[in-house]
Amino acid sequence: MYDCLPSIDVSTLQERVYQSLRLAFLRGHFQPGDQISIRKLADALGTSPMPVREALKRLMAEKAVEQSSNRQIRVAPFNSQVHQEFVRIRMQLEGYAAERAVRLRDAGLVAKLADINQQMLAAAKAGQIDAALTGNHSFHFEIYRTTGYSQLVDILESLWMRTGPFLATIHQKPAHAVRFFENGHRFHARVIEAIKAQDVKAARRAIALDIRTGTMFLSKIYEPKEPA
Repeated sequence: MYDCLPSIDVSTLQERVYQSLRLAFLRGHFQPGDQISIRKLADALGTSPMPVREALKRLMAEKAVEQSSNRQIRVAPFNSQVHQEFVRIRMQLEGYAAERAVRLRDAGLVAKLADINQQMLAAAKAGQIDAALTGNHSFHFEIYRTTGYSQLVDILESLWMRTGPFLATIHQKPAHAVRFFENGHRFHARVIEAIKAQDVKAARRAIALDIRTGTMFLSKIYEPKEPA
C-alpha cells in the first residue's frame, strides 16, 4: 500500500527555504548580529529544522551568516570598512545597470517604478518598515532586471545579501524611518525622471546618490549589537 504514495522532493523543499531566507536578507529583514534560531525559522516557514539548517549552510558559504564562538548562528556583524567597499562597488555596478536600463527604453518601466516608489513611502508613513524595505528592494531590482543581464543581477543580489542587513538597522530608530524613506523616495524620483528623459548620466548619478546618502543616514543612527 505504500507504493502508491508520491515521493517528496526534499531538494525542492530545501531550495524553497533557501530562496525564502535569501529574499529576506536581500530585502533587509535581518539586522547585523541577529541571533538565528533554526527552530523558530522552521516554525515560521512551516518546515522541519533540516531544510532550514541546509539553507543556513549555503548562506554561511555566501558570508551572509556565520557561526559565533559559542556555536550560535548569527547574521554577519557589521564591519564598516568592508561595508564601505560594498557601497563603492554597488554605486558603480548599480549606476551601470541604471544606464543600461535607460538605453533599453522599456515603455512600462517608468510607471512601474513610480507605483513601487509611492507604495514604499506609504508603507513607511504607516509605520510598516519591513514593507517599506521590501519596496526599496523592489524598486532597485525592477531596474536591474530590465537590463536583461542575468549575471549582473546575480552579482548585485550577492552584494545586497551582504548589505541588506545594514538597511534593516532603521528598525533601531523607527522615529527616523519616515525621513529615511522620504530621502529614498526623492532620489528614486530623480531616477524615474532620468529614465523618462533618457538621461543616462542623470540616472547613474541618482542611483549612486541614493546608495551613498542612505548609507550616510544609517551610519549616523546605527548602534552595533554586543557580540553574543
